[in-house]
Amino acid sequence: MSSNGDAERLSERLRQSTLAWFDILTIYIGQKLGFYEALVADGPLSAADLAQRTGTHSRYVREWLEQQAVAGLLAVDDVDAPPEERRFRLAAGHARVLVDRDDPLWQGSRPHSLLPATRRMGALLEAFRSGGGLLPADQDEDGRFAQATLGRSAYLEGMRSWIASMPDVEARLRREPTARVADLGCGAGWSAIALARSFPLARVDGFDLDPASITMAEDNAVACRVADRVRFHVRDAADPALGGDYDLAVVFEALHDMPRPVEALRTLRRLVGDHGPVLVMDEKTEERFTAPGSDLERFNYGWSVLSCLASGMAGPGAAGTGAVMRLDTLERYAGEAGFSAVETLPVPHEGWAFYRLR
Repeated sequence: MSSNGDAERLSERLRQSTLAWFDILTIYIGQKLGFYEALVADGPLSAADLAQRTGTHSRYVREWLEQQAVAGLLAVDDVDAPPEERRFRLAAGHARVLVDRDDPLWQGSRPHSLLPATRRMGALLEAFRSGGGLLPADQDEDGRFAQATLGRSAYLEGMRSWIASMPDVEARLRREPTARVADLGCGAGWSAIALARSFPLARVDGFDLDPASITMAEDNAVACRVADRVRFHVRDAADPALGGDYDLAVVFEALHDMPRPVEALRTLRRLVGDHGPVLVMDEKTEERFTAPGSDLERFNYGWSVLSCLASGMAGPGAAGTGAVMRLDTLERYAGEAGFSAVETLPVPHEGWAFYRLR
């Protein structure tokens, strides 16, 4: 293949990437200003109608509506109508992706996860130069919103079947005496809440280093009416003083972000004793590095460069794992933490892998 052809393909790819970035940025505008919700509730609407309902300027609104229609996100009742009279609505099915947070197809948190990466770019460049890290606690409001919502529906819908992949664990959580579960790196609490909702007899303790995330988790537990069975604590997962007597210890999509993953795994092992079950859920990866790679690898490496590696590089002795934590890396960490085996569980998921540590 000629170098000219390769250059043309890359040039076109970057042009398409720019269009995709426009989608992300303009979706963010629609979310923050309440445009999508108004269109779902009252649409189809003209620019003047939408501006009136959302307290915005109609000229800006008209440009946004036209851009969204051109991009295929909105539909237009009559494309030949005068600009001021055109009425817009969400295209069929798009409310599931942009508005309904309970739908498994919802992607509304994507803009909130990507924008913080651009805001922290200066600090990230300095980390590249110095070898230092960036703390998750330093993320802004959008970053916390993304972290709190990206896995919400998956946790609430999938937790029961995930635990069912370990029949002995499922049976223990369903019987008396009350089972206790420790959730390390719980973030905004949705994994702990999902555990409590799936297993009403269980009691769950969630631990996270970020006070703001713990506050969100407590509010979420109250809203979901499980605050009597779920407690949250501001604690470092790698703290050797963290103790307890638990029937199950879990860490969901957080181990690769931890600067000291081996210490965190030692904590998990200590919390359940020598024979208790430990569940680790993390990013699904390919078995080995290849280039060019799959979309899954591109996705994981993208997040690793922009966020995850910097989290894992914070503090002295940081492991610097990154989002692409392949099985052999987890097995090495588990061995150093005192586990004898890592079992891949038969849980089908397009982005996550589930491991039982023994």
